[in-house]
Amino acid sequence: MTIKTIALVLLTFSATLQAESPKIGYINIDHVVSSSPQFIQANQSVVKEFKPQEEQLLLLSQKIQLLADDFNKNSKALTQSERKSEIKKIANLERQLKQQASSLKNQLKLKNELELGKIQDLINEVIKETAESQGFDLILYQEVAFASKKVNITPIIKQKLRQRF
Repeated sequence: MTIKTIALVLLTFSATLQAESPKIGYINIDHVVSSSPQFIQANQSVVKEFKPQEEQLLLLSQKIQLLADDFNKNSKALTQSERKSEIKKIANLERQLKQQASSLKNQLKLKNELELGKIQDLINEVIKETAESQGFDLILYQEVAFASKKVNITPIIKQKLRQRF
């Protein structure tokens, strides 16, 4: 073979390889989620929804503290029976506070998971649409060791989420 033929074959082969290289994108998913208007709105909504229960817990805690302070000041003036009754009353209120706090924590966790699930579904839908419309073969959004600015499509996804808000 001549040098010209070999060069032509190599050029054709390299062009074919370049045409078939996959288009890859990367998304910083934590940043996309936490900065999305949908997440911010959901977070504000959850805070607003659970604020009355948090305030009730705070009031109960303050009531317990007042009763304990009052008991400490006046315990010497109380009879043995009255002391036992006050201790039992404070212990019951503390138990009630712990139960209500635990219940609130569980409700808050479930609500946050529900809202986050909705946001993740929306993000995945936007990612899929972006992949199809821009010809991506692969989009990653889990941790990676390195992603260049060339493959980082986080701003594109953030913009599309803002448009859907």
